[in-house]
Amino acid sequence: MSTPRLPERLRQEVLTDLQPVRPLPRPALRAMEIAIWALALFLLVPRLHPLREDAAALGPWLLWGVAIGEAVAGLLLAGLALREAVPGGGLGRARVGLALALGATTQLAASLLTWTLAPATTSAEMARHRGAVCFSIQELLAIPGLALAFWLVQRALPVRPRWSGALAGLAAGLLADAAWHLICPRSDLPHVLIWHGGATLLTTTLGWLLGTLYEVRAVRRLAAAITATERLSA
Repeated sequence: MSTPRLPERLRQEVLTDLQPVRPLPRPALRAMEIAIWALALFLLVPRLHPLREDAAALGPWLLWGVAIGEAVAGLLLAGLALREAVPGGGLGRARVGLALALGATTQLAASLLTWTLAPATTSAEMARHRGAVCFSIQELLAIPGLALAFWLVQRALPVRPRWSGALAGLAAGLLADAAWHLICPRSDLPHVLIWHGGATLLTTTLGWLLGTLYEVRAVRRLAAAITATERLSA
């Protein structure tokens, strides 16, 4: 049986589109770019704003230890987002859901640990620190991280981009919350869970929406490519 030959027009179109490509680095290696951004956050944020007024009462473990632990969780989620983006190397929905749950639990545990071990009385100055301020600043800190993470995600041509986007959004939210933990003067649970947690939830949702938008555009490009191939084959 002879092998069917491509129509000449289609063969020429394929030949003109051939270009050398770079091998995709491993997810752990690509996650180093996000780690550099996280390090920049930890170096710049305390320089731009004084540490929280109860820093001495918290001590190094509750101040820096909690922040670093939350940042490590964020970097692990970023690595999972980049792994999920690689076709054929995804985690599956169950594992992605578990990773998202563990990430959210990490932020909750950091809040509970800080409030339980150092339940400082809220001063009048601290009480005037509004939640909307923390929400807005945390989002400003998280958005560049989400943009960087999703840029790395889309370079892998993900098959399930919405899951990769959600993981990337949660990772960026955790990293931003970790840095802002050093600054925010309040540790009472209503403030932390509603405003800090709400900011992380919003960043996760934005990552999901970015992935959904990418998926819709990818389907449209695929449909256009199939239509063009059919015309060339005619």
